[in-house]
Amino acid sequence: CGLKHRPCCWRYTAAMAAAEDGDVAQILDEIKKCRQDYNDQVNSDAPSAKLQFQFACLLITSPRHADVREGVQLLDELLEVGFSRVLCCHQLTLAHLKLGQYFKAKESCDMWRHLDPEDRMARLLHSVVLERASHDGFIGLFGLGLVGVGVALALLRRWK
Repeated sequence: CGLKHRPCCWRYTAAMAAAEDGDVAQILDEIKKCRQDYNDQVNSDAPSAKLQFQFACLLITSPRHADVREGVQLLDELLEVGFSRVLCCHQLTLAHLKLGQYFKAKESCDMWRHLDPEDRMARLLHSVVLERASHDGFIGLFGLGLVGVGVALALLRRWK
């Protein structure tokens, strides 16, 4: 994150490119470097909301769910204080989708659509959230049905 050498937004951009390339080691290295700068500024007299946002965005690119959850927590804090609400809602929607938290993703997306009703990306992500939730719900229901059929067959064999 070294603000003296390269801005954190550069690291975020590099991590996004690494995520597209599937370079997990590079993403985790960028998170480690940025975490140090973030922790240094948190203890300063004037913590930077922009740096917190950039670090949160970097965290949600991580393949580790613990990092993504930490990014969600940081974005929630920023949303509470009113920092760039539309961008925070956008990133929160993506993070909740990544975690499979469709209800929270829908809440974030609904807030985003309320803040900027004309935003086409918000509309698109809203439909993605609904589609993913219904798809995963269908798969879960199908799996539950298979388990039920298996249990019924096992009980039938015992009774005979």
